Amino acid sequence: MKNSNIIRVGILPTAILLLMLVFQPARIVLSSLGAAVIHELGHITAAAMLGIPLRSLDVGMFGASLKVRGSLISYSKEFLLCAAGPAMNFISAIFVIALSERRGYFTELGEWFASVSLMLGILNLIPADGFDGGRMLSVVVTSLWGPRAAARLLSFTTFLSILILWMFSVWMLIRFGTSLSLFVFTLSLFYRLFIEKA
Repeated sequence: MKNSNIIRVGILPTAILLLMLVFQPARIVLSSLGAAVIHELGHITAAAMLGIPLRSLDVGMFGASLKVRGSLISYSKEFLLCAAGPAMNFISAIFVIALSERRGYFTELGEWFASVSLMLGILNLIPADGFDGGRMLSVVVTSLWGPRAAARLLSFTTFLSILILWMFSVWMLIRFGTSLSLFVFTLSLFYRLFIEKA
């Protein structure tokens, strides 16, 4: 990571972060940022351990994406690189829970961090385009049956995953009057992945 411009943050994510800082409790903002940073550090650490040179980390509206420098990497390295982010979320959540149990109390910030970290890890394993789980599925199917089969399967699992997330968000809105952010997130994902690409 010799390039000093390796981390690029868009204007919209910066604006969202500023709005969160103003309107959300500090525990939510700190937990979300901490879980996101740990997730990306998992990817960066895996890249270093696997000898994958990185070009940049771009933070956009729908999360962050790592760009690799140079030629293609092997399927196994790409799979491990994708799995490292969610794995770090699960490991950090388990660590915070274990540390809290050892001390005999669970701080509110620790509880929020563990919850957000687990949710971020699970969300990133969804087999949808743009998510770690989608890339992992694509890598496995491509290595077995080729890129055409992977593209078809990923298109189907992306649509199904977003539909299920959207239905869940609608149920949460009706049942509990909450989850508006998940509802908007799934609609914007659907737009980006299916309407904007078309």
